[in-house]
Amino acid sequence: MNDADATRVQRPAAAEADATTVAHLLLVHEPGKPMRQVKLGAAPLKVGRTPDNELVLPLPEISRQHCLLQVQGSQVVLTDMGSTNGTYVEGRRLTAPMALSDGAHVGLGSFTLVYRSGTPALLARAVALEEEVKRASDYVQALLPAPLADGPVRTDWRFVPSASLGGDGFGYQRLPDGRFVFYLLDVTGHGAGSALLAVSVLNVLRQTALPNGVAWDDAGGVLAALNGMFQMEQQGGLCFSLWYGLFDPASRRLVYASAGHHPAYLCGGPDPVALATRNMMIGAMADMPFDGAEASVPPGSRIFLFSDGAFEITRQDGTQQMLADFQPVLRAAPEPGVSEAERLLRAARAVNGMGPFEDDVSILVLDFT
Repeated sequence: MNDADATRVQRPAAAEADATTVAHLLLVHEPGKPMRQVKLGAAPLKVGRTPDNELVLPLPEISRQHCLLQVQGSQVVLTDMGSTNGTYVEGRRLTAPMALSDGAHVGLGSFTLVYRSGTPALLARAVALEEEVKRASDYVQALLPAPLADGPVRTDWRFVPSASLGGDGFGYQRLPDGRFVFYLLDVTGHGAGSALLAVSVLNVLRQTALPNGVAWDDAGGVLAALNGMFQMEQQGGLCFSLWYGLFDPASRRLVYASAGHHPAYLCGGPDPVALATRNMMIGAMADMPFDGAEASVPPGSRIFLFSDGAFEITRQDGTQQMLADFQPVLRAAPEPGVSEAERLLRAARAVNGMGPFEDDVSILVLDFT
C-alpha cells in the first residue's frame, strides 16, 4: 500500500491534559487495520478522502470532504459536508449538525468512528475496552470457514460485524463419512463477552466428536448437549439462538433443529420451505428437551441461513423491517455476476444505508448438487 492509500491523521501536537481535564477522542475502525486514535482539539477536524483533510480516509465511498467535527464548549458537534454516501450516527443518516454523546458510533462507508470523552483515565479504559472488542471480532472472523467451491455441498457467505460487535458465528464441515454439518448461532447482547461465548460454542461444534457421545444426526440431542454446557448462569447471563443441520448426500436427508432461531429456507420448488423447530434458546433453562426434524433436499436445492441482523433493520423513516419483509428477497431471481450471499447482503444494505449495521449480519448460502 502506498502513502496515497493509507489512512492518515494530520494534526498539530496537542498539549498533554492533566488528570481532571475532559478530553475528546475518536477511535477509527478501518476494515482489516489496527484501531487508530485521533485527539480532538480546538481546531476543527475535517474528514474526507483527499489529503487536504485532517483525517484522511482514502476509499472511494468517502467524499472528498465528507464531514466535520468541532469542539464547542463541552460538546463535539458533527456536521455532514454534503457527502454522497452520507454520515450515519447509530445507523441513522445525519441531516443536521448533531452533538455527539459519549460512545456514539459514526458510520462513514466501511469506516466506523467511535467518539469518546472523559478524563485521561476514563479514556484509557475506554480505549482498552474498544481494543478488547476488536480482538474478539478478529478472533470470531478467524474461525469462519473458507467458502467451498466443489463437492456435494457448496457454500458462500458474508459476515459484517456491527460497530459494537454482536455474538454471531457460523461454521460447517464435511465429516469423515461424507456427511455435511452446518450451523449458525447468535448470542444475546453485544461486545467482547458475546463474541467470546460464540467462539466457545464454535470450538465445541468444530470438534471431531460431540460432547457426551451425542451423534451428529441427533439434531435435538446436539442442542440439548450444548444447553447442558452453556447455561446462562455460568455465562454472565448470556444465552444464544442456534440453527443446526446435518445433510447426508447418499440419502439426501437433512436432519435439523433450531433453538430460538428463525427458520432457514430451503429453495428449489415454487416457494421457499421454512425449516425450524420450536425450542427455547440455548442456556435459558436447564434440562430442557430439544426437538429435531428432517427434510429431503433434492439435487439443485439451495438453503439460505442467516442471522436476524440481516433483516431486523431500522429503516431511515424509523420503522423496522421484519422477516416477512425480507422473504421476497429470497424468492427473487439471481443477479448475473453476483453471488447469492452478496445479493442478500446488498438487499440488507439497501434498507440499512451506508452506515454500520445495528447488529452483526451473517448470511450463509449452501448449494446442494
